Amino acid sequence: MRRQSRICLPHWFSESICGAGCLPSITGSKNCFSTTLKTSPPSITKSYVLEASPSSHPLFLHQFHSFRRAWCSMRFLYLSALFLSSVNAIPRHCRRTDSQPVISQAPSNATAGCSASSSSWQLDDTNHANITMGDRSFLVHIPGAYDPSVPHALVLSFHGFRADDEQQELITGFSEPGLTLNGRGIVAVYPNGQFGPGKNGNESIRAWQGAPYSPPGVDDIAFTQQMVQLLSENLCLDSNRFYAAGKSNGGAFTNLLACTPATASLFAAYAPVSPALYAGANPVDCNPGRPIPIINFHGLADTVIPFDGQTADQEGRTEYATPNITEYREAWANRNGCASLPSESPDLGVFALVSHPHAFTTLKTSNCSAQSNDAVVSGFTVDNLGHSWPTTLGVDGGGVTAFNATSANILPFFDAHAFGA
Repeated sequence: MRRQSRICLPHWFSESICGAGCLPSITGSKNCFSTTLKTSPPSITKSYVLEASPSSHPLFLHQFHSFRRAWCSMRFLYLSALFLSSVNAIPRHCRRTDSQPVISQAPSNATAGCSASSSSWQLDDTNHANITMGDRSFLVHIPGAYDPSVPHALVLSFHGFRADDEQQELITGFSEPGLTLNGRGIVAVYPNGQFGPGKNGNESIRAWQGAPYSPPGVDDIAFTQQMVQLLSENLCLDSNRFYAAGKSNGGAFTNLLACTPATASLFAAYAPVSPALYAGANPVDCNPGRPIPIINFHGLADTVIPFDGQTADQEGRTEYATPNITEYREAWANRNGCASLPSESPDLGVFALVSHPHAFTTLKTSNCSAQSNDAVVSGFTVDNLGHSWPTTLGVDGGGVTAFNATSANILPFFDAHAFGA
């Protein structure tokens, strides 16, 4: 994983180096002078950006003697080097650190559908198909450039309480054209939960296993396994690149998939968004059997599943208790090995890296192993966001964000994790 640190200096520093009129000859039309250094460990690249005074001068200052330009340049670089040499003295928590996931180089592992002569599934002119499996159903979308002989990554996206497959497709955007994993179009699948009794006990509302309002006796773990098997037989998929994501009740079920050994070995990475982490979906004995890459989003203005957690819902029902999201993320980090790390492990540990990748958004990353790329938890906390999947259009109704979580963060995170690496 590459990490980038950016440190900016005020105008007075850059102007004091060689005065106004010198820096434009170094930086051209830019407002910043950039340099990149290799630091220890070698896998970390740090870019330091020195902010110059506004570029109100021509690009080429012919009125200055070439000797003055050269002299100014040397002074600038010399004092910049002095400053950069002292950066490591700055406490790590005071620096800005952005994590840039790197695409996994794991080979593809073709499913049976890659060798099948054809599939019986009929897709419409938008590349969708509604597939039934017994009394269950799911919506499939294949990319426009789908090649039945080339393995494609699979993303299962689970809807929230009171929602369905079409709503989940709308708010997440996994079917949007141009999105890729491992350089190929994505097969996106939106399963439907079974109808349960709802929160009042006398309703008929779709829901997933693990909530107080789940359909009695439902086994969505088995349903998910059977669905993936059917998908693998009918489509050319890459079984090293199966991923699970979900929102609210579906986000909590995504968490349950990650906690369950049988499905923790099926999906390479997980994205629970605004998860409704009731006890049934967030078991205290969660033991996936391997490090689990988790990327999580939660809004600070979420009143449905409060960021700080709750001991009961507004009606006082304790079965609706949910954990503090910071503690939830820390629990996953500890499962991934952070609890056993030495006390002094540079860039490793719970919330070791803190950055602000988007406006009004804080990312805290827990890297829990120097050997395993999968032992990572990325937690995005979004100011002023309600119970919502983060999008720039606010299609989920909980507010507008400066980024689309799916394209900006979830897919790059998924791309960094695959089985067989």
